Amino acid sequence: MKTLLKFAAVLILFLGFTSCDELDELTEIDFNTTLNESVFVSVPAGEDLVLNETMLININNSDTQDYLDVLQDVSITSFTYRLINFTGDANGTISGQFEADGVALVNHDMVIKDEVDAGTVFEVTDPSALNAIANSLKSGNNVSVGITGTSTCEEAMNFSIAVTIELAITADVL
Repeated sequence: MKTLLKFAAVLILFLGFTSCDELDELTEIDFNTTLNESVFVSVPAGEDLVLNETMLININNSDTQDYLDVLQDVSITSFTYRLINFTGDANGTISGQFEADGVALVNHDMVIKDEVDAGTVFEVTDPSALNAIANSLKSGNNVSVGITGTSTCEEAMNFSIAVTIELAITADVL
């Protein structure tokens, strides 16, 4: 009889904890949002000039603003960027990297006009870097992203970097 009572008590506790987890899941909302940002890059004429153009990205947009205080999980499902709106030296180059908060995400040694004309979409795929960025965004921090390195061009160049970050978000509404 004591064994039966102990078994019943354990079963009731197990069901109670399981029910709490299921109830907690009912108060969660899952949604996706996309962060679209761009930074204008102006490169003066010259050889081996230092380049450092960055922008700040944060998670606050019309999809997330009501849930910023109750975010449970933020993950990046896609992080891409491309170079657009080029003007200037058709042979101008950049050697360096695309970074987030000082961490190199993609290395570059490229002729800018060629990448713009080709419509190249660069993708960030490093899971640890993506998780670090997602955790920073979830914590409400701004993330600095941009291009650093050196540039070489006979005449000045201008272009923009269009960044697209797709997020999957879980918020606990209660």
